Amino acid sequence: MNTMQFNIYWANLNPSIGREQAGHRPVLVVSNDIENQMDIVSVIPLTSRKAKRKIYPNEVLIVLNDKEVILLCHQIRSISKNRIEGKISALEENVQAKVIDVLCMRFS
Repeated sequence: MNTMQFNIYWANLNPSIGREQAGHRPVLVVSNDIENQMDIVSVIPLTSRKAKRKIYPNEVLIVLNDKEVILLCHQIRSISKNRIEGKISALEENVQAKVIDVLCMRFS
């Protein structure tokens, strides 16, 4: 089985409402392989890091293509697989553990 979990893909998040992340942007798939057999996946959007921007406890800072980006764990959402485009990268195991910790904190 080809896993999607903990891989970063391009996705089209438009349209959005309110403060939801929008646009064509990288997302991290966090749903497991069983759920990923359905037509939807759960994702965390990424955003580029602005200079001196504080990293909050519900976010994870990573390096993607030599740039600092932030996983917005408070913006987790389920999207159609039709929104998913090309794979960008896979998340390293130590960073996967950080994401799991932040999600566990968020939902506890």
